[in-house]
Amino acid sequence: MIIPHHMTGKTVAILGCGRSGISACDALLMAGAACYIHDDQMVPDHVPADAIISTPDQWPWDNLDALVMSPGIPTLYPAPHPAAKQARARHIPIISDIELFMHSNVAARVIGITGTNGKSTTTALITHIINQCGMTAIAGGNIGTPVMALDDPGADGVIVLELSSYQLDITPSLRLDAAAILNITPDHLDRHGGWDGYRAAKEQIALAVTGDATTKHAGLIIGCDDACRDIAAKYPHNSIMIDLETVSAKLANTDLPAALTGDHNLMNIGAAMLICDQLDITVPSWDMALAGFTGLAHRMEWLGQCGNIQFINDSKATNGVAAAKALMSYRDIYWIVGGQMKQDGLGETMNALDHVRHAFVIGADTA
Repeated sequence: MIIPHHMTGKTVAILGCGRSGISACDALLMAGAACYIHDDQMVPDHVPADAIISTPDQWPWDNLDALVMSPGIPTLYPAPHPAAKQARARHIPIISDIELFMHSNVAARVIGITGTNGKSTTTALITHIINQCGMTAIAGGNIGTPVMALDDPGADGVIVLELSSYQLDITPSLRLDAAAILNITPDHLDRHGGWDGYRAAKEQIALAVTGDATTKHAGLIIGCDDACRDIAAKYPHNSIMIDLETVSAKLANTDLPAALTGDHNLMNIGAAMLICDQLDITVPSWDMALAGFTGLAHRMEWLGQCGNIQFINDSKATNGVAAAKALMSYRDIYWIVGGQMKQDGLGETMNALDHVRHAFVIGADTA
């Protein structure tokens, strides 16, 4: 567990009893803070015994030092949660668990990964590669273990954080040893007041690193789409763009694991390569470094094979761009697709439909 000793003696409200909220509560109590906690849905049984379960109207607003909000709860758009509105009116900081982490003086180097698509896979991949190279790396944040529940691996270790736009919005003190923005395409626009707000949230990670682009230690790794190019142009002093031709050349004699199928995974691997450069990690062989990477559940997950038919679960592809990348990775696809339409609708999947032999449409938006 990461202990936020800077919060000793403080009074904190926590909104949201998911994994990040509960782990933040645990850590704050260990630090000697007083914690008031609430969830609009249901307060689970596993709330720490010393936490004060109470509704926001019962919180000691005049004495609160911070409001820690779970990332899924709106702070501003499309409408702020009443507790967020109250905190803002009283000039009480609205923060994430990542913000607590940033002030907790961990010894390990910290990497941040964001992007509309691919950030979970890239976070897991970087962690895998560093461990394959004989070092200690752990992943957390928006993937797997909440950040305050991690154990600091020490000065020789690395913490790799997946950071969502929601988390970036409420982490004003973000500081990273290296970072990557993989891509930025329209998503979650309702939560950020539109495209400009969403892009600005992602761009916050660029302010969290320092570096020198004239050396290999640029600090910020940037993808190749138009929004990323705009950010690279804005931060030329500390950013370097992923060159897919260079990535392909380095992988020319490498057998890629099934979990890294598809051109879009070249971007993820390229980000991992450049992050390793930032940390001065020598990778003796990319065959060795990538070996055994099984990927993540629901992300281009190979489920099995019957005859010549492969079964792939890519149900985490929840927007058109992500779905299109998966479709472009295979041919003669029988596609089971459905759910709720995102802002981009079918979007880029329209350019990949020649890879689909038949689609089975299910869920809410079937028209």
